Amino acid sequence: MSTRVKGNRRSFSQLFRGDSSPESNNEAVEYDFPDASNKAVPSPFRFQIDHDNLLSELGAKYQPSKRHHNYLIYYWKHFRDIRLQVERVLEIGVQTDRCLKMWEEFFPNATIYGADIDPLCKAFEGDRRKVFIGDQGDHQFCRSLVSAAGGAFDIIIDDGSHLVEHQIKSFNWLFPALTDHGIYVMEDTGGAVGDVELKTISSLRKLVDNIMYWPEDYRPEDWGYLSEFDDAASWADHNIIGASFYRWIAFVMRGNNPGDNAFLHKKT
Repeated sequence: MSTRVKGNRRSFSQLFRGDSSPESNNEAVEYDFPDASNKAVPSPFRFQIDHDNLLSELGAKYQPSKRHHNYLIYYWKHFRDIRLQVERVLEIGVQTDRCLKMWEEFFPNATIYGADIDPLCKAFEGDRRKVFIGDQGDHQFCRSLVSAAGGAFDIIIDDGSHLVEHQIKSFNWLFPALTDHGIYVMEDTGGAVGDVELKTISSLRKLVDNIMYWPEDYRPEDWGYLSEFDDAASWADHNIIGASFYRWIAFVMRGNNPGDNAFLHKKT
């Protein structure tokens, strides 16, 4: 049974057999799954997401690099129900026309915006594809992308420089430029791009605190009446409703927190 500790975390077994002080019980716990077995029971399904879908077909047609990272199944999961409504998509990092054309066909009613530092990528414009040349680490360039799109994007995909500094800066600048229920995707994180310390993902993990915002001294039994946050809530508390992490890729969803829950009541 593991007693390994990473940072200020302690293992599940270490915590519950009394190896930690009461003051530390609020710190994160590292699960060690003491009853786990290396022999798994087969599922009645091959995977949680069906590979036989339209986006996988388009991936086979256009052969973007994200297909070989196995990202398309996760894109399908998050985009399939909105693909006909999406109007503006931004992908940072172009390199070839493969992704732009794939998204153009997948989102039949959208303008696909590409951003890249290489001027040669301008040649990939055409039909519903627009390409802008600049550095994603430049705040003014990011602002110009938002302005060119009329003020907001429904989807933003960062497949750009893969530098941790750029990933963090671009998210900070561009996430607010999503429409009010838009989706921000960050590709190629962690060890795949040399970020073995997981700085980018650790920064995104902090958003869980925003998603789970709870007003100070608010009674848990009154959860059904928490239809509005107090003045202490930040912009992120109000506007980030969810995040999904997969191997090397993360999705962050914008929304109205807590307003997207129509079942909450106002106290009278």
